[in-house]
Amino acid sequence: MYLYALIFPIISVIAIIWFITRYFKGKNSFMTIVLWSVFWIVVSLFAIFPNMSITFARLFGITRGLDFIIILVFVILFYTVLKLYFIVDKMQNDLNTLVKEVALNNEITLDDEEE
Repeated sequence: MYLYALIFPIISVIAIIWFITRYFKGKNSFMTIVLWSVFWIVVSLFAIFPNMSITFARLFGITRGLDFIIILVFVILFYTVLKLYFIVDKMQNDLNTLVKEVALNNEITLDDEEE
């Protein structure tokens, strides 16, 4: 048995527990827990049973298991980057709205400066 087959399941359990505690603190949504738990369970299964990746790869028409894992990682990274982009875009719009409101509330006219 390889060392990674022991290390990855331990890391996976720690990561899942960490996401669950963040959920109870109100920092993560339930869907986030489900997605990350599925990801870490798949990582553990691929570490313990490496031939399983070949089986999944063939289901998707990919010849090698490693190619499947790399494509899966790219999909997850793309999803994460896209989600972060939408979060930053929303924050930028909220900040623009806030700046406009503050500017309108603190409007200074020339008449006020002359007195």
